Amino acid sequence: MIRFLICSFFLLVFFVSCGTYQYPNASGIRESAPKELNNYYIDTAQTFVYRAKLDAFKKHINGSLLVKTLARNEHRVALISDFGQTLFDVTISPSEHKLHYTMHDLNKRMVVKEIVNIFRTMTEQRHATSAVMFANQQHYYPVYVVDNCYYVVKERRVERIQQVKRAKEHLTILYGEWSEEDIPTRIVAEHKKFPLTIDLTLDVDQSTF
Repeated sequence: MIRFLICSFFLLVFFVSCGTYQYPNASGIRESAPKELNNYYIDTAQTFVYRAKLDAFKKHINGSLLVKTLARNEHRVALISDFGQTLFDVTISPSEHKLHYTMHDLNKRMVVKEIVNIFRTMTEQRHATSAVMFANQQHYYPVYVVDNCYYVVKERRVERIQQVKRAKEHLTILYGEWSEEDIPTRIVAEHKKFPLTIDLTLDVDQSTF
């Protein structure tokens, strides 16, 4: 009996210490009909240019962010200074990335990894088969779950992506405004662990869509 209680105690401590993330006010996860999410950057004929403000580890950068779709889930993302200098240039796919260039101040493995993660999460199309359950469903917008990301959908658009790691919020991407063509015109990405934020405003005149 004592051995059983000791084992039970350590199991309880193990599960509590590991923990799992629980979405606010959620009562569980349910299966859902297949749902395509984040279809903003799937057309290879389109190129998007955003005015960008990047704050990374006490470094403040202004410039333009170019997002070019190479294939449905392959994107070339480049940050260009106002003087035409390339600051960050990467090709991203779901499972890997190829770094073409990064400025010296950002050329740290952890920084590159987190910036790539932001751009991948922002641009990647996903397919969900699970959704969050709420006790009072009528008061909440649909929230779909794919791997470690929660997608909040309002009026058929992904409004927010919440990425979770180790049972804690890791990254939030907020799509604040859209064009008539349903292209995000304002995006804010905020890292929850590191001092890293990216604020984007679509430059309609420089973009092609």
